Amino acid sequence: MSTSIAKILIVDDHPMVREGLAGRIASEPDLEVCGEAVDVDDALQQTKELLPDLIIVDISLKTSHGIDLIKQLKSSGRGAHLKVLVHTMYTESLYADRALQAGADGYITKQEAPEQVILAIREILRGNIYLSTEMSQRVLSRAVGRGNENAAPTAEKLSDRELEIFRLIGEGLTTGQIASRLHLSTHTIHTHRENIKHKLELHNAAELNRAAVRWVLENG
Repeated sequence: MSTSIAKILIVDDHPMVREGLAGRIASEPDLEVCGEAVDVDDALQQTKELLPDLIIVDISLKTSHGIDLIKQLKSSGRGAHLKVLVHTMYTESLYADRALQAGADGYITKQEAPEQVILAIREILRGNIYLSTEMSQRVLSRAVGRGNENAAPTAEKLSDRELEIFRLIGEGLTTGQIASRLHLSTHTIHTHRENIKHKLELHNAAELNRAAVRWVLENG
């Protein structure tokens, strides 16, 4: 058995989450937190400097999207050897599908016990893919067409950015608030809204808002 210590980089824009993860990982003799980042640029720079073995990534970051980060990490020079665990509040299996397709090695929700995060880290470092039992069932149900018939087929039509904006609309944010949250112009958000309406065959803003709220309520 190797006695080397695996280096973990935590990427999350919530300080309390980073602190909790770092404290739990620090209690393991063969794991250490080598750095913490809040967004894509920060994470990419620290990955280059610190050479972590595994990166824990949230889906929703301060100014960008965790799936964008995964794609960039996997396309980098170390992409083939770098392990990525998604740690997020989102229980909708569509996010897990997209994270795994982008190159993630595991997906776990923040509702899981801290011990499960450690289990996920160890499984991934061994070269395995990790999904919790519940998430495995959701992903398999979607794969065989037994998922949520009302939400999944429509949401799957959206790009990663459109899905993020759709979710924020469902959470009640205005166009201006979404633009501020994502550091984009209101014009860009308006364009995304129009694209979402077109893809989901919605006719006006009211239908878009209702569909988004329903999706958030059904999928969390």
